[in-house]
Amino acid sequence: MKRRVQQFFFFYPFAVCILTSLNVVGQTTSLLVSDLRNDPTTPSSYNRSFQPHFKFGSAIGLPEVGNPYYFLLGFRSWYADNSGGKAHELAFSNNYKIYFRSGNSPNWESWRELIISDSNGNVGIGIDNPTDKLAVNGSIRAKEIKVETANWPDYVFKKDYPLLPLEDVDAYIKENGRLPGIPAAAEVEANGVALAEMNRKLLEKVEELTLYLIELNESNRQIKEKNKWLENSMNELKTQIIQRKTVHDRFSVSNKLDVLP
Repeated sequence: MKRRVQQFFFFYPFAVCILTSLNVVGQTTSLLVSDLRNDPTTPSSYNRSFQPHFKFGSAIGLPEVGNPYYFLLGFRSWYADNSGGKAHELAFSNNYKIYFRSGNSPNWESWRELIISDSNGNVGIGIDNPTDKLAVNGSIRAKEIKVETANWPDYVFKKDYPLLPLEDVDAYIKENGRLPGIPAAAEVEANGVALAEMNRKLLEKVEELTLYLIELNESNRQIKEKNKWLENSMNELKTQIIQRKTVHDRFSVSNKLDVLP
């Protein structure tokens, strides 16, 4: 409903212009379309006028994809001396695209494509037949993008989470060339990446990595404690050996003294 209201207010001025033109003519029930298909237009072509045209896309600087013809609506509310503002044109293609441009005499500004949804409610930017609600053939720049998702991987830290042994992870990587649960490169190239699902999977792997590090840290702690115990045992053994050697040496000296005449 919101989109229909926006479209109504967008096309309402043009409908008023058409009805006004018909009213001025007075005796006609239609507006004749001029067939100057090869002739380009300029802002000076419109002088307090509203004019429909039949044009080749090449004549007005628009692409000719499939059917090369465009229905062109041009208008200016005041004289062509630019004192009352710019002239404007709307171009309707035969492949469901609408273009708009403005300009002061004598030159037009660049064409701008209007974004409209298809019969399925999908919008494409740089894409003729979008299969998603918004499809963009190009880069997107934004300060922030919020992606809604569910099943956030807090479950990794639950005691019953089936964390794979590292030996199994190593074997899976050697066989498949990727981490378990991560799509293959061919699948990503063919179908793209769902940001919400991929962020969930990546966080899952980070949390699994954290568990592996915790296990490794605990294992290292136990090894250090064992090494410390071994070191202490070795020191005690060395002390005992030194003490026994000292006793032995003293005993030997005493025996030698007893043997002397």
